[in-house]
Order: sequence, then structure tokens, then C-alpha cells
Amino acid sequence: MKKNAKLILGLILSILCVASTCLPFLMIDENSAKQQKQEENVVVNNKTRYEANYFAEAGEGAPAQGQSSYYKGGAVFLENGVSFTMNGGTIENKSNIFGGAIFIGCGATFTMRSGMITGCSATYGGAIYVAAGGTCNILGGTISGNTANYGPSIYAEVDAVVNIDDSVIIDENSIQIETNVTISTDTILVGKASLGFSLHYVDFGSFPQWYVGNSMNETLESWFGTSSPTSINTYALNSRTWNAYEYTDGNIYVRGTSLPYNTSYTYKNGDTIKASTEIAWFKVEPIRWIILNYDAYINETAENLEIMSYLGLAGDIYFNASNSSSNEWNSSHIRSWVNGVFYNTAFTDAEKRVIAKTTIGNNTTGNYNTQTSNTTGVATEDYVYLLSYWDYYDFDGLFERSLQKRYFSPTDFTLSNNCYVTTGSSYVTATYPSGKTCNFWTRSSGSSSRYVCYVGDNGYLVYSGVQDMKNFAVLPVIQLAI
Repeated sequence: MKKNAKLILGLILSILCVASTCLPFLMIDENSAKQQKQEENVVVNNKTRYEANYFAEAGEGAPAQGQSSYYKGGAVFLENGVSFTMNGGTIENKSNIFGGAIFIGCGATFTMRSGMITGCSATYGGAIYVAAGGTCNILGGTISGNTANYGPSIYAEVDAVVNIDDSVIIDENSIQIETNVTISTDTILVGKASLGFSLHYVDFGSFPQWYVGNSMNETLESWFGTSSPTSINTYALNSRTWNAYEYTDGNIYVRGTSLPYNTSYTYKNGDTIKASTEIAWFKVEPIRWIILNYDAYINETAENLEIMSYLGLAGDIYFNASNSSSNEWNSSHIRSWVNGVFYNTAFTDAEKRVIAKTTIGNNTTGNYNTQTSNTTGVATEDYVYLLSYWDYYDFDGLFERSLQKRYFSPTDFTLSNNCYVTTGSSYVTATYPSGKTCNFWTRSSGSSSRYVCYVGDNGYLVYSGVQDMKNFAVLPVIQLAI
């Protein structure tokens, strides 16, 4: 599987239920040994006439609350006060996020007397989603062959009413959580473009990245003022909070007040960066990651795929709030941020399932550039981490002590969050052909107890970084167990 240029990960879980009590078991392909780590959650139960999960009741804060109607009901969307009866026919191969076939809103009633709902899919409620206050009467017919992450046939919020007659056939519905990870067949330039240093890459997760442009910025701000949309996500930095909203074009954008390090900076499209008194909008987009261990992974000498963000994804993130704090990664603020805010906003639940929790070696103060550096400090277990000083310095490593291989550029979102950059023809990357590079953190303790190590905008490794600096970028690293 690893030897293929493209890797597709499909994880299928089926759930057996008795009444409304769901007992999961795991179906594992014999060639997918990594999935066996989930066997600790396996419970096998005798089959009833319901051959798969047909009902899942939401806990507090039901998922559909505040969500746009664009996400509800692949075939039928029932608003408050509406009644709908299905007396036959087939609803087939429909999909949406809430209710692959039917969404029943608060105060609405859906009655199924005969017919079939089959081949439909959703995140919640493969066939039917019942919101709080909605009523679902299944008096006849068949609900079969539907899939969802939660409730593959019916998902009901608390205070929803669901009635199912004994004559109803509900079978062969299954929970299906799929995360596709495709390794590029081509490569992307890393560092100074003229070096020709290229690595394979993957697109995985999402995060705010590029400025929408002045015209779209005005459009979004006008829409925000008149529509008062509900925030669907929050991206918290040290001194900035950005709220995410779904616009009418179906895309997600974040809104907040810019904090430029220099008001003369420009975004990638050439627009002048927004001042600290101005609102800026950025599009949430897939994250591109460079593969750090491509050959080892393809040759099956590495179990997981180790990847690092291709761009500096965030600014306004200090290592620690105080220079007198411990300079060790295990107790740092930045470790908490990448494993907390970043991890929980950049990845869906399905994506988190394939991010491996990795044991990370760390160094002690003053020992950052020796072969044993990553073994002298306190080891940690992290979903997200940063490379160490030694990882960049190692003569036999990927970056081969090359300054220009360590050139990395920021996103516009990072630039609007207090990130310092150097421009000019000496600091050229594929992203910025005219030049723009940034400083970025490592996880390593520095030369004394108040310092940490970072990589400079000129590629130099620096061992005397001040912990509370907020104008450095963050290049997260994760490992995928695929």
C-alpha cells in the first residue's frame, strides 16, 4: 500500500444496536495493521433484526444548531410547521452533512408509510436527521444501505420524537468515516527556489491562509453587518481571536482585526496589509504539508508519514509568555497551542483519527547541536510538534546544514498576526518569487535557561531566541498513521 504513489485511506466502522443502545465492533482489513490500535474499543454483540445502527441520539449542543440550511437534507428539507408523508417511491444516493435524504426541522413532521431510502450519506444521519422539536414517524418501508459518521440511518437531537413501527426494515446501514490522504506524484520547491530542493507533499486539514482581496473584504463585511451570521469556529492566538463564518458561496472565511508588524507590508495579491484598526477577512483553505520522510515511508522503514506545513501558518504565538519561564518544550505555551487550538481547529474528527500520537525527543539547555541532543531532555507525547534545532542542523538530515533550504514564507493570515518578514531578491521562495521569508520557532531549549532556538528569516539557526517574542511564525509537524 505504501509503495503506491497515491494512498487512499478508508476506515469503515459498523455498529450493532439493541433498542437505542449502540455497541460497536470494528471490521479491520487484514492488510491494515495500524487500525488494530482501535481494538481496545471493540465490543461484539449478537445481531437482532436490525443488522446495523439505526438510531443515534445527540447529546447537549446538537450538531445542527446554528448551521446553514445549505447543509441540511440531501433530498427533503422540512421547516417549522411543515408535514411531509412518503407513501412510496425511492430516495437514493443523496447526500448532505445533516440528513443525507431528509432533514426534519423543529416543529416539522415526517411520516414514512412505504418506499425506500437507500444509498444516502451524511456526517450526521445517513438517511434522516431529526432536529430538537421535530417528529419522525417510520410506519413502513425500508431504510437500507445508508452511511454516516454518526447515525447512519437516523440521527435525532435531544427532544426530537422518533417512532418506528415493527414492520419497518432497517438494515445494512453502517458508520463510515473516510479520510483520504493522497501523496503527490509530483514535488514542490522548498527553500530558496533556485536551489531546486523539492519534496513530495500532501493536502490535509484546513486553516485560514490567504487574504480575500480588498473588494471581497468589503463584500464580506457588508454581508456580515446585514446578516449577523453565527460563528462556526474560533481561531485563538495570543492576543487575537478570529471567528469563522460560512458565506453564501459555501466557503468558510475568518474575520478579525489585523495586527501587522509593519503597516508597509503587502499581502500576496499586492494589497497593502490591513492596519490594526481595520477588519480583515481570510479564506479557510486546505493546508499543504511537505513530506519529511518520503523515501523511508515508501520503502516501509518508517511506520508513519511525517509532514510539516509548507508555510508559516500562524503568528502572534510566543514560546512562553515570560522570559523567566522554563525554556523546555514539555511545559511551553506553544506546545499547548499547537496541540490545543491548532489541533482542534485545523482537523476534523475523521482527520484526527489518522494523526498519530508521537513520542518526541527533546534537548536540555545548551545541548542543541549534537547528535544526542534530542535524547537529553524530557520526552513528550504529542499530536502536533515542531522540528528541533538538531533536526534542521543535522549534516545527514533533510536540510543538510543549508541556510537556503530553511527559507520559509508566511501566509497572509500569519502576516496579519504580528509576523516579521524580510523581503528582497536574496530571500526568494516558490511562494514569493520576489522574496519574503520569516523567522519560525523550533521546540529546542537554547543556550541558557531564558532562551529557545529558532530559525531566522535568513536560514540561520539561532540559539538565543527570547521566549516571549510574538513575531515568529509556526510550522507545525504531524505524523499520519496511514
